[in-house]
Amino acid sequence: MNRIQFIGIKLIALFAVISLAQVTIVCQSLSARDRVSVKDFGAVGNGKADDTKAIQAAIDRVASSGGGIVFFPSGNYKVTIDPSTSRAITIRSRITLQGEGHKNSIIKLEHQGNYTAILTGEALASDLSGFAMYDLAIDGNATKNPVKSLSDFEDEKRRFALRIYVGTGISIERCRFTNQSNANTVTTNGEAVSDVQIKNNVFELIGGDPIDYDHSTIYAHGQRIQISNNSFKSKNGAGTKAARTAIETHGDDYIVNGNFISGYTNGIYVTGYARSSERQNVTHNTIKNAYTGITVWSYFYPGNKTNPGLMHSRIANNEIHLDINGWRSLWGDSPSAGIALESNSEATVKNLHIVGNRIRFTNFSGTSRSSDNLASGISMWRYAAPKVLSEGIYILNNTIENSLGSGMYIVMPIKTGRIWQNTIVNPGQSQGSFHKDYRSGIILGSSFEDVQINRNLLIDNQRINTMTAGIIGNADCIANCEARGNSLQVSSGATLELFRPKSGTRNAFNVSP
Repeated sequence: MNRIQFIGIKLIALFAVISLAQVTIVCQSLSARDRVSVKDFGAVGNGKADDTKAIQAAIDRVASSGGGIVFFPSGNYKVTIDPSTSRAITIRSRITLQGEGHKNSIIKLEHQGNYTAILTGEALASDLSGFAMYDLAIDGNATKNPVKSLSDFEDEKRRFALRIYVGTGISIERCRFTNQSNANTVTTNGEAVSDVQIKNNVFELIGGDPIDYDHSTIYAHGQRIQISNNSFKSKNGAGTKAARTAIETHGDDYIVNGNFISGYTNGIYVTGYARSSERQNVTHNTIKNAYTGITVWSYFYPGNKTNPGLMHSRIANNEIHLDINGWRSLWGDSPSAGIALESNSEATVKNLHIVGNRIRFTNFSGTSRSSDNLASGISMWRYAAPKVLSEGIYILNNTIENSLGSGMYIVMPIKTGRIWQNTIVNPGQSQGSFHKDYRSGIILGSSFEDVQINRNLLIDNQRINTMTAGIIGNADCIANCEARGNSLQVSSGATLELFRPKSGTRNAFNVSP
């Protein structure tokens, strides 16, 4: 996937978080803490009348008085795109859009064709600090606004539901984004974005267009961003076109936890493509009906050719179920994986912890592909920069079941690595045309220094075993490599090697029971 897309407006700004309180309107003199109803400005909310101008008038009135709450009583508010601006509603700083529940207060786009955004600022660099949305629905009306060609996205008409490039102290909570066909549904995207909370929202009926294209439902770039307890569902489940990624992260200090994701090609995209990408924590998410659960991408940002792309990050305690057959028609020639390093990653990964995840390959009928040789539960290898050294790779206490290829495929230079106490069950499910060693429990390759492969449990409990070996140690050990306390259990009675070192390696692993 081409991820070198625009990253928003590169401005550095620091703003105060504005707290908004609800009070009653007194006459026509508005204070910075006032609340108005869009119906007081002429909005009807019957799904037929065009409420765009009334909503805008309410926002502008409150903004002109220093900020406040724009209230949407229960109703279906039709909005249209202004051809001169390519947006429907202009949002402003210190404004809260408040509904009566995301099933009751609905902003629905009319049949519009191509456009930039439903909700966005007046300009790319508009400061939207203190903007918030609560208890509202945004309906993109994808049935009447489908993406028919990639040319539909030309001239930056990427069809965002909500676009913010500059701002701090932003909240989107308890909202529903439905019937969305766009490059991104919500984007908070820029170096001048910080302190964002996207929590307890519903993203539903995503994608399902006539063509497939690159999409991330939430595209976040900035600092101190929390994306928690949201639900993401594509329109048609596994195999849905244009439901590529649910959550994509760029920058520092992320908390991505407690999200439920179903029917996306890739659940979460953890990237090192930003001026700095540190402390991205992806934990306790449930990802189902995916082709790849979590992808890590470490790529040099413009102006950075030396620093690590991704540092001090953690992928932990996620539940990942992969639907193989469901995605074969779109992605069958690419290997599936539970957690994978994007193979075109060119920058170092430093201090990455992959801990306590449960990965299971499901819905596989046996129709095999040669690319299944790299369809592993945890896959870390590089084709673009095979000699780039990664430091501090910790893969601990993960459980991987029914992988098409090996349980783990770790083939890249590593300095300081720990692969400890993982459980791998029934790897090698694919009978694709590739060497049998790809059906091993763990495959190691490239060069290692200070790497330990300890106390891993490799199980094949099938009547006819598919696992062909325990650990294939094809890595060249520069110094201090060991494999200790690993065990192999094979119910079929077949005799398999527990650890096979590479013939002719410069230095061997220190192997012991």
